[in-house]
Amino acid sequence: MVDSRFSPDIPSLYHYDLQRILGEGGTGRVYLAIDTKKNEPVAVKLFHENFFRNRLHVRDLVKSVSKFKRFKHINVVQILNFMDGKDGRIMVMEYVDGPSLKWYILNRPFKLAERLNVCIQICQGMQYLHDKGCTHHDFKPANVLFTRNGVIKIADFSLYGSSFLLELMDRNVGEQITPMFVAPEFIRKEKVTQLGDLYSMGITFYMLFTEKVPFPVDNLTKLYQCHLNVMPEHPSLVNPQCPTALGDIIMKMIQKRPEQRFADCDQLSVALGQLTQSRI
Repeated sequence: MVDSRFSPDIPSLYHYDLQRILGEGGTGRVYLAIDTKKNEPVAVKLFHENFFRNRLHVRDLVKSVSKFKRFKHINVVQILNFMDGKDGRIMVMEYVDGPSLKWYILNRPFKLAERLNVCIQICQGMQYLHDKGCTHHDFKPANVLFTRNGVIKIADFSLYGSSFLLELMDRNVGEQITPMFVAPEFIRKEKVTQLGDLYSMGITFYMLFTEKVPFPVDNLTKLYQCHLNVMPEHPSLVNPQCPTALGDIIMKMIQKRPEQRFADCDQLSVALGQLTQSRI
């Protein structure tokens, strides 16, 4: 029996027959759908009506999608189309048939080599995006997906990768950034570069290897103060299964100043690869 919570509230959008709800967030609701023209499964995001502030934001996303459609990398979710018409504004994407990294952290047994492989795949996908001039700005476990074969796919970069959402103090934008993973430079109202993604990846890796949040606080003000001023407990002390050298890598990723982190995801990937060769 299909869980009614995931039954689509509408039967179709344009030429996409909706099968079930995959999730919902601040930007919109995502469905598994069948493209009736190609008879293939896709993911369709229907944006909330109040998400777009004005026509300029819509125009900017349309321009971005035309660029993102050319992005092709095994570790990046393929963007297929954007439509704006009678059925609403939708983004059509590659359908990824496995769970998210958020689910993985909560449910999978701890296997160091397996988790390191996840991190290296993330680095490869993020470096590709960075090389294309794209900054994610909202990297978090929920935006990392698995195929059933264990291939990592980075999702939801498309809304943050261009000028569309780079006015970072805009009210509508700020609501989309996830506080647990936000870089200190965002809070300081400085320009957030690709090194901000390294910080968000570092918080994610911290959770991946400790299975705990780095800053267990109960309100946003305290959390932001931690991002600005507090270094969390070393991962190897939180989880003895996390090697000290790996913990050192993670702590470098979450340094408060961007210039103190790794220069890019390639450099980070090399560090992780060396760890794999020496310890696994």
